[in-house]
Amino acid sequence: MSVKKKLGLGLASAALGISLVGGGTWAAFNDTATVNNHFAAGTLDLQVGKSGNKPISFDLTNLKPGDNIQRIFTLDNVGTLAIKEVLLSGTAANFEGNGDSSRDDFLSQFEVDFMQVDSETSQWQPRQDVVTGDFTLADLINGDVSDIDSDHVVNGQINLASIAAGTDGRIGIPVDPDDKDDVFIQITFKNDPAKKANGEYVQNKYMNDSVDVFFNLEATQWDGVHVDTNHGNGAVNNGVQNSADGSNMPSPRTTGGPTHTEEVTD
Repeated sequence: MSVKKKLGLGLASAALGISLVGGGTWAAFNDTATVNNHFAAGTLDLQVGKSGNKPISFDLTNLKPGDNIQRIFTLDNVGTLAIKEVLLSGTAANFEGNGDSSRDDFLSQFEVDFMQVDSETSQWQPRQDVVTGDFTLADLINGDVSDIDSDHVVNGQINLASIAAGTDGRIGIPVDPDDKDDVFIQITFKNDPAKKANGEYVQNKYMNDSVDVFFNLEATQWDGVHVDTNHGNGAVNNGVQNSADGSNMPSPRTTGGPTHTEEVTD
């Protein structure tokens, strides 16, 4: 290799070395930050229990026309979310007849005289009776709510939660303050005096009939609320009633209120 060529390579290597060193000097300061978020869902939990030591179910045999039975049970919100509605529907199973009657025919003999729910007052009275006409167990099983107070009908089901606000303005079943709603029901085995031509009572065909009837209860939540940018962190307290119902949208309290957000009526 000639001297001239050697000098050329040396210059190229030197220039490359300067380039690498120069590139390493372009370091910059750096910093990072993280926004920590936490989302935890509440629980919707309805518990059905006794009111005092009274039985809550209709589990009776040896019935005859004219008998009427009263039962009372308590709806208790043991979750963390307020309950808006408690929807009642009915199902039946295990019908046993003597061949002269059908399940629905037998169930139509049992009239629900009243189905009273709490009206959110400190007194036993007044109570709200959801039954307005001749409502039978057959109607309950078949979803016929034509004889139920229309204010207590939601999507073809009977709402057993209170819809009449008491002095505190709350309806449904809140969490805070703790609230328990009683449901008081009376059912009568109809006494039909009609007789057939041979002198036998028409209702004789129901002798020894039996059926299991189930009261199915579904608790529903209130609508979701809007938590704005200036609302504080903490529990979105669905325990406070008069929550969002699709037409009324309360807001959590803004800064300056309690340390947790809370639903209040606008």
